[in-house]
Amino acid sequence: MGSSPVPVTGYGPFEFTDSNGKHVSIPLTALTIANNQLQSSDPVWSNYLTSAPAQALAKYMVAEGLISPTPAPSPFPAMIIRAANAGTAGNNITVLVTVSTPPPSPPIPDPTQLSFSIQVSETDTYANQTPATIASTLAAAGGLVQVVETDQTSGIPDSSYTNASFSGSPAQLSIDASGSPGGTLFVLGTRGGGADALNTYVTITTPNQASPPSSGSGTFTLKATWQKTVNNITLDTLASVLSELSYVVTISKPSSGAYSVPAAGSTTLSGGNASSNASASLFTSL
Repeated sequence: MGSSPVPVTGYGPFEFTDSNGKHVSIPLTALTIANNQLQSSDPVWSNYLTSAPAQALAKYMVAEGLISPTPAPSPFPAMIIRAANAGTAGNNITVLVTVSTPPPSPPIPDPTQLSFSIQVSETDTYANQTPATIASTLAAAGGLVQVVETDQTSGIPDSSYTNASFSGSPAQLSIDASGSPGGTLFVLGTRGGGADALNTYVTITTPNQASPPSSGSGTFTLKATWQKTVNNITLDTLASVLSELSYVVTISKPSSGAYSVPAAGSTTLSGGNASSNASASLFTSL
């Protein structure tokens, strides 16, 4: 599939002497470029560009960069997303933006009035764990869940924990041992409190549950997830909905000092460590 024609830039008009000895000057505003070929929607100029000697000269000027596509304007920052907490778990946060399609009627002349949605997801996965290691692993990561009580340091969790939810205040989830004598291995608590803490879910997989079965008898993988979507946001209402995502992220203005409608797409935060919050800049589609 060929590229679409784009405007050109250069140091002056495209000038040459045609086969009849006539001096011809084509303004750059009348030219476009696609697939490294100069074009024009004007049939007179187009006829010159497809004939000698202009055709060879145009090819040379494009190859030498004397005439080139006008660079597309760079998108500019729309907002900064930052993990609410320091730690490597912040690198597991993904922000998905969906921008509404402008209605054909009535038209929206101002693109800053478009509505958009922001979905924030965090998925923390901890493989090859035991009841003796899980507490220190979760503490170091600073993720969605922490061990608040350890009752046994050996054993394997029961296989029933699939998207298991938290309950109570503070929100907690007891992880029981598989087999006999059973009992509680450890108790998980959420990173924070409030209603949004109950959006946290835990899945535990032991080696004999994997397909195909994996090595590492006596270990398990713990996965904690959190997700929330805020719909129908506009720049006018953005400030009022920031708190709805504050359990996992904060959203702030870019260095330009003004929010913009972000481009649609998915962005994963990065740079999180024990002393830093992971972050990412969202850009406009312009």
